[in-house]
Amino acid sequence: MTQTIAYNKALLLQADELLVQLSDVQLCAQRELLFGGTIGQHMRHILEYYLQLLKEQATGRINYDRRVRDHGIEQQVSLARAALRDCLERLHDLDTDRPLTLESELPLEERRTTQQTSLLRELTYVADHCVHHLAMVRIVVEQDLPEVGFPLELGVAAATRNHRAR
Repeated sequence: MTQTIAYNKALLLQADELLVQLSDVQLCAQRELLFGGTIGQHMRHILEYYLQLLKEQATGRINYDRRVRDHGIEQQVSLARAALRDCLERLHDLDTDRPLTLESELPLEERRTTQQTSLLRELTYVADHCVHHLAMVRIVVEQDLPEVGFPLELGVAAATRNHRAR
């Protein structure tokens, strides 16, 4: 559990290292490489998954589909960084794995499905989810914002990093 929490914190700190360099305009600019989406939308999406897990895990039931979509996070760097700090603080308070029930909406269905999971499994999921979205953000930064620096491992999956290190 400790290693997974540390990995999640490291990913969020990578995102913060990027956010601190961006202006609100850069955060909100529609990007062709993101099919008209924005860096801010990807950051909001990452943070909302973390926030949903970290808020609901104490109830024993998680549903990412019910997350609050706070568009301020995608428009203002200060709000995105505040949400990120909130995630880091909540991660710091975790110490034990526990069973959870994950609820999900099915496509083209009016019903939900449920499955058994655990806090540790969901922390692994949100980490992978974060890496996936940071990889897309990295492509935009590399192509459109050469003045913005980022960690070399930004958007690179743990398994890929481990494979390259072997």
